[in-house]
Amino acid sequence: MSERKPFTGVDDRVCLAEAVPLDTPFTLNLFPSNICNFCCNYCAQSLGAARMQREYGIRLELMPMAVVEHIAEQVCEFPGKIKLVSMMGHGEPLCNPELPEMIRLLKTKAGDKIGRIDVITNASLLTPEYSQALIDAGLDVLRVSLQGISDQSYVDTCGVKLNFQAFYDNLAWFYAHKGSCKVYVKTMDVSLHPGEEERFYQLFDAISDRVYVDQVKPVYDTVSYTEQQRDISVDRYGQAHAHRFVCPQPFYMLSVWPDGTVTPCDALYHASPLGNVKTQSLLRMWDSDVHKKFCRMQLEGNRALDPSCSRCCAPDDVVHESDVLDGAAEQLLKEF
Repeated sequence: MSERKPFTGVDDRVCLAEAVPLDTPFTLNLFPSNICNFCCNYCAQSLGAARMQREYGIRLELMPMAVVEHIAEQVCEFPGKIKLVSMMGHGEPLCNPELPEMIRLLKTKAGDKIGRIDVITNASLLTPEYSQALIDAGLDVLRVSLQGISDQSYVDTCGVKLNFQAFYDNLAWFYAHKGSCKVYVKTMDVSLHPGEEERFYQLFDAISDRVYVDQVKPVYDTVSYTEQQRDISVDRYGQAHAHRFVCPQPFYMLSVWPDGTVTPCDALYHASPLGNVKTQSLLRMWDSDVHKKFCRMQLEGNRALDPSCSRCCAPDDVVHESDVLDGAAEQLLKEF
């Protein structure tokens, strides 16, 4: 039977306030694709390509192997080990046919400097062949986001006709052949009809290592949400908390967009770009004055004045309690 735990890693977290400043980021997010084969109604992809570019500057593009080659070399420059490389982003990673080779390259060239490599996917493009390629490449965790548990729920949530039984069978094939790779499965509360939550757990207990139901929160400021979904006094994991003024993400994270642009968080608002891996190293960007200034802005409680951060609810949505920095902000300012 699988564990009922949130999608994100919770087993190896440390108290962030006691660990920063870090000489090496804990997490490196790579965005293999800004293209998605779904248009989920709670996601920015539902806006369409033209409006996504107008609102957020997002172009529909795939990350080329050349960018990953730069990343693999630069990861080795950090003094410590990156705990997690997450292949994720604001599109569907499996839309990039070079994804398995990207994982293989990172494992081969920088495996000693990477704790694990995860892929976050809707898994609709999984076939036995694609699954085997990911497993053979050395993928450590497959994180699957479902849009319900029926053909109709996929039509309702993302406007896609999907044969759910065939989808389930493909994921079951991955699980049966996964070797040491872990499989985590989640869905969003809005994708389940009344009475389906327990059925969801029953279905995926058998073919996953971890399973959970997240709550939708207003991640994208141009997408319509209900009043309940806009309540950010409760995070997506169902935990109530006081409002958070400091976003912890830039203190432990870097994200690389398909074109090589690097930002200090994974939000689609392109907050404070630090440079590009084609011309600058990740280590230099991590240690840069631009990055330190962005961290100071967080600690000074000025998120609401930043044009990107003011649009983002990440501190009240996806932050685990061990990452909260608000109580340590004054002391940490001395470090930055």
